[in-house]
Amino acid sequence: MTAALQLRRDMAIRVATGTENPAAALTRLRTQASPSGLGIDSDADFAFAAMDVGHRLAAANKPAEAESFFRETEKSLTTMIQKTPDNAARDKAQYLSARANIRARYLSEAVAAKTDIDEAIRLRPDDAYLKQLRVVLASERAEFFKATPRS
Repeated sequence: MTAALQLRRDMAIRVATGTENPAAALTRLRTQASPSGLGIDSDADFAFAAMDVGHRLAAANKPAEAESFFRETEKSLTTMIQKTPDNAARDKAQYLSARANIRARYLSEAVAAKTDIDEAIRLRPDDAYLKQLRVVLASERAEFFKATPRS
């Protein structure tokens, strides 16, 4: 896991300083055996690693570069959501909530984020984290979150 953390840290630095372009970095990240260090499904592993690099770039005030990583995160999370059956509600809700965060905060896709978080809550209606995430996202983009979800 330490090697994966170092890889993502160094990658973010190289992209932020312009010594590596985002497309090349994403290709390199995707070729890693476990870029998140978690050793999970390759699409989920890549999604969490790309999300981490995106967050690092956003924190370094490199929004265009971060968006590249968040777009790829969204694609991989979409694949995971499609692959995960509803009876694996905990996992599917985790992927949905991660995608909702990315869509709402970094990709200006609040309507899609609302759909994601409402679907996650439908799968796990008693999950306090999901309910809190919905409240937070609603406070940031109230115009899209007016109605409360039915559970």
